[in-house]
Amino acid sequence: MNYDIIIIGAGLSGCSAAIQLGQLGYRVLLLEQNHYPIHKLCGEFLSIEVIEIFAKLGILDRVRTLGAQPIHRAYLTTASGASFRSQLPSTALGLSRYQLDLMLFERAQSLNVHCQDLTKVAGVSGDLAKGFLVSTNKGNFTSRLVIGAFGKRSPLDRSLARQFIQQKSPWIAYKGHFTGVDIQDVIELHSFPNGYCGLSQIETGEINVCWIAHQRVMQEELDPELKIPKSLGQNPVLADRFRNMQQTSVNLQGLSQITFALKGNFYNDICMIGDTAGMIAPLCGDGMAMALRSAEIAVPLVSQFLNGEVNVNNINKFKQNYAIAWQREFQTRLQLGRAMHNCFVQPVLAHLGVNICHAFPFLGSWIIGATRGGAGQSKF
Repeated sequence: MNYDIIIIGAGLSGCSAAIQLGQLGYRVLLLEQNHYPIHKLCGEFLSIEVIEIFAKLGILDRVRTLGAQPIHRAYLTTASGASFRSQLPSTALGLSRYQLDLMLFERAQSLNVHCQDLTKVAGVSGDLAKGFLVSTNKGNFTSRLVIGAFGKRSPLDRSLARQFIQQKSPWIAYKGHFTGVDIQDVIELHSFPNGYCGLSQIETGEINVCWIAHQRVMQEELDPELKIPKSLGQNPVLADRFRNMQQTSVNLQGLSQITFALKGNFYNDICMIGDTAGMIAPLCGDGMAMALRSAEIAVPLVSQFLNGEVNVNNINKFKQNYAIAWQREFQTRLQLGRAMHNCFVQPVLAHLGVNICHAFPFLGSWIIGATRGGAGQSKF
């Protein structure tokens, strides 16, 4: 069957793009390799800027009914004992990816988007001038345009021979849900040698715990009491959290070879959005909002292409316009995020940075705000 657009990946950016294009009346095919919904590696922390996006997507009432956890404060610590507390520039939300992905997937289906899970994409051929052929385990599909929204790292990146996939990255992350501590409306970020760990409450009352570390940390022996790599236990606050928490997740979600490199807005004429284009460092807490926002940036330009406003002679201009809009929105945040990540995984720099924020709270508040998009007048 022929479609106006095929979207590969039904995560936040992919579902969001599918919904918006479905609202515009286009024939959309949304492909997802996993059975939906599933638990995913994610900080499950949303900046308030997503409220306006949720309203446009038609899911805000469901988010409110579900009981997303309002988060108002931040608490940073280091292995040396330095700490910093601050109000967030605006309210954030704690919401599990399992529930949010389900809401978005069902909303796309309600708009007659053809949603197929358990569908693995083997290859993509074609271009913007002649159209695309997408090969999957469930047959071949054709479209005028393809959006890549297949996440941080995918086998499809390798089959497409994207440049970043050839470069090794030492960063590994894990995520799970826990109970046993009450952190209320606070997002916590705890630095340890060669990594850091974030904690925040979600709609179930559970604590989402997500940590990223250099691969050498994951090769360490486990602390016999805490059952975590010994480096994590070097932060006394984090050690106390693990001492009192009980894991409720059946399994931890993990991912290796995480990169914060810019991956490109187009590759072989495939329009890339979300983490497929570039991922912000997890300590910034803005990845979910950026995924949703990236779809919002791409859709108007994609619509211009589908409406015939872009012809063979100005395809490069179309691609350039998307790259400029994407970089204007995200490049500064991504650069700041990489710098913060590099500091927070080094004990000396983490200690210095947190102490500076403690001495000059306005600076800490500015840094928190600088990694996020405009909150406007959004209220939950």
